[in-house]
Amino acid sequence: MSLKNSIKGFKAYLGDKESLLDTNYRRIADMIELHWGYKEFYQLIQKLLVVEKDQNRQGFPLEVLQEIYALQELHQKEFPALKILIDDGSASRARNKSSLLV
Repeated sequence: MSLKNSIKGFKAYLGDKESLLDTNYRRIADMIELHWGYKEFYQLIQKLLVVEKDQNRQGFPLEVLQEIYALQELHQKEFPALKILIDDGSASRARNKSSLLV
């Protein structure tokens, strides 16, 4: 199944256009679809958007980045509690690390 057909808001975002993720980055589209509705979605998106120094990646074209950001926004709207869990988890980990340093 395609992202456009499985995520209602994404279909509305794309309108008549086809998803570049669906057509040119099928493996990534499948991973997004698999993680949709789970807190791990945010980790996946972070991995897609951040290029670390030791990685030899070119990055995505602007239109693909726009699709990824649109999906991230749709996910936050559809599953707001998951984003709060992620944010709270990283905040508590930071507190725990800082208390170890004292």
